[in-house]
Amino acid sequence: MCALLHRLGAAFLYFLLISVWLGGLAQADNGGGGPGAQADQPTAPAAEAEADPWKTVWAGQSGMLDEINLKAESLKAKAVELTSGLNEKTRPYEEEGQRLLVLANTFKAWPNSLEAVRGRIISATLKSQQVLEPVMQARGEVETLFTRVQRLSENLPEEMRRGDSSAEMQNYIKNIDLAQASLATILARYDNALAPFQAMLGRLQTTRDSIGESLPLLWTDYYIHGPVHWLSPDNWGKIPQQMGYFTQIMRLRLPVEMPVTRVQWSTACLRFVLSLGFTCILASLLRRRLKVESDPAGRHIFRVSLPCLCLGLSLVCGSLSETGDFFRLPLSLGNLFILGGQIFLAWDLRLLQYPDHILTRSPFWRLTLPTFCAYALLYLPLTKLLTLFIWLVLIIVCLAAAHGRKGRATALTFENSALEWENVILWIGLGLTLTGLHTYSMALSMFYFSVSLALQLCFGGIALIGRINEILTQEENGSAISRLLLALIAPMALAVAVASVLLWICTLPGGLDMLRHYGLQGMNVGATRFNLIHVILILSAFYITRIAVDIGSSFLDRLPRQNPHIDATLIPPLQTALTYALWCVFSLFALRSLGMGLSNLAMVAGGLSVGIGFGMQTIVNNFISGLILIFSRTLQAGDVVEVGGTAGVVRKISVRATMVETYDNALIFVPNSEFVSSRLVNWTRNNRSARCQIKIGVAYDSDVKTVMQLLLDIAGKHPHVLNKPAPSVIFTDFGPNALDFVLRIWIRDYDLIATASSDIRQEVDTEFRAQGIEIAFPQLDVHVKELPGSVRPGPQPE
Repeated sequence: MCALLHRLGAAFLYFLLISVWLGGLAQADNGGGGPGAQADQPTAPAAEAEADPWKTVWAGQSGMLDEINLKAESLKAKAVELTSGLNEKTRPYEEEGQRLLVLANTFKAWPNSLEAVRGRIISATLKSQQVLEPVMQARGEVETLFTRVQRLSENLPEEMRRGDSSAEMQNYIKNIDLAQASLATILARYDNALAPFQAMLGRLQTTRDSIGESLPLLWTDYYIHGPVHWLSPDNWGKIPQQMGYFTQIMRLRLPVEMPVTRVQWSTACLRFVLSLGFTCILASLLRRRLKVESDPAGRHIFRVSLPCLCLGLSLVCGSLSETGDFFRLPLSLGNLFILGGQIFLAWDLRLLQYPDHILTRSPFWRLTLPTFCAYALLYLPLTKLLTLFIWLVLIIVCLAAAHGRKGRATALTFENSALEWENVILWIGLGLTLTGLHTYSMALSMFYFSVSLALQLCFGGIALIGRINEILTQEENGSAISRLLLALIAPMALAVAVASVLLWICTLPGGLDMLRHYGLQGMNVGATRFNLIHVILILSAFYITRIAVDIGSSFLDRLPRQNPHIDATLIPPLQTALTYALWCVFSLFALRSLGMGLSNLAMVAGGLSVGIGFGMQTIVNNFISGLILIFSRTLQAGDVVEVGGTAGVVRKISVRATMVETYDNALIFVPNSEFVSSRLVNWTRNNRSARCQIKIGVAYDSDVKTVMQLLLDIAGKHPHVLNKPAPSVIFTDFGPNALDFVLRIWIRDYDLIATASSDIRQEVDTEFRAQGIEIAFPQLDVHVKELPGSVRPGPQPE
């Protein structure tokens, strides 16, 4: 059929080509005849152009070159106009750049001032680029034309440049050289005008990069330092001078802390309003979905807790600057609102979990005073001695307040424990402060508050997730998908809650720099490099994989109950395959995240092959045998098997060994290789029914037909004996002591063989006794011909 279609298509193509050829001949023959033929004749130039389209292409090429020359003249005039006043426009920015270079060298050991200098360098660079943008665009246009002309020049053959071409071609080459020289002159003029300022921008960029590399280490030294000698009079005498530095640093940091121009304020306000509106819409949708207005805690969540969180998130979004950095002051205020909202939310969730609790105010507000004060002291660039003194007074006040609240307790165990440990943390902080390590004391207080609040959020979040799960369970439509999404989102939501409590690390001065440095720099282990982001991704993927395995296994478990046509014995192999597939994907993702490529995996596989060949062959043999058993379905859970002289019920099949429970209630872990390599008897592979044989011997004087009929009647009356196949009796042999019979019966379940056999034997004994049939047993008749030691009687003497 295909060959026929191919031939028909070829014939049609030949017919079409012949028709076109004949039509062309007819048009050529009739070109001058007929009315209107003269009107249809083209003019001579047009006919020549149609006859030779290459001339049209060449004319277009020459015209394009003429246009480039004309455009080069206009670009030359534009270059003169743009570069003539460029020095006056860029001089203020050049002077500011020189001042910033000097300040960067002056404050190279002061992270607060150096961060402000870096921010000013970024701002000055952006403003300078805006001034230079028209010039750079014009230069880019000239460079584009120059590249086109240069390509035309490079494509010319060498023999044409040696003078072996026509006058027309020589004129074409001359126009190319003229355009190339004119455009090169314009580019040189732009480069000469831009060179000084671009060199300044290059130095500023180098200084900016250098500051970015040194700031994380400077901030680390700023926060982690040695003991402060706060009892030294000399240090106290330097306080007035250092306070003058404080005022200077605050003036320098003003552009870093908050918007200063009208454009920055308008952009920040617009971001704040848009973020606030978006978060409020999400909160309202969540409020309609959860329907928790009946609880006072639920009302408090949507009236106080979520508004605080929305306001804090909006301030964080509004603090983003046009340079990609954050304004520190709105970022810090947003962090404080987020922490306050989390305190409200954590307590509201706990009240949802324990609605009978009467305490309406979160007990963790007692922990906020030292935490927020420590945050403020670390935020402000105060002298270390003054910071230590203020923190010391604050700790003493907190200890006195905690002593006055002694005896007051809540009804919740976790909150009571957290408040009891507050005194221990304060005393440890007091000891650290007295030794001059006040920074470590403040970090300890903030860390304890963060961990306590994170745990409270987790406890309340777990209770809320359980409540949402109950609501979704009661719904009929979409509950399975919603619960699946809830199971995937729940651990990520808890992780976000824990991470958001530690947001204060990023909002402190230098926090983002240290996080980028230590979080993204990472560490090397051999040729593999990983950082904190990789670790977080791997941990998140681990929990997601584990949740996916649990959800997939539960889903497969429910399938036989929801659809009776699905074979329940297929579920365990599918669960095993799903589990190993998901964990294999996670393993590949983790190795890829750590930077290991396929070549490294090949090396690992080669090493494993050597290990398998020498010491792991038994393990691999059991593993492969387990996969064969699972997917070939030779064994299934619940089968009655006999292997190696051991009989029992298969309880579980894993990739290493199979769990077999004997009828003595003993668990035997049989290696999978024994099931594959040795003889295996599976009594229930086809079905649960099994045949049983009962041997019976009767005396020789018994009636054979009566015995056989009685055995059939007894077997047919037993409830565990199947009618199909029907019971049968076979007269097997004339035994030495009895007539031997075998009763063959089918029991409906293998586990009932012992019980049914015992019942039938009891019934046979009863019935045979009633009928007078003797069940034979081995007997031995001894005939004595001569007793040993006896004397044969002889003739009597007379």
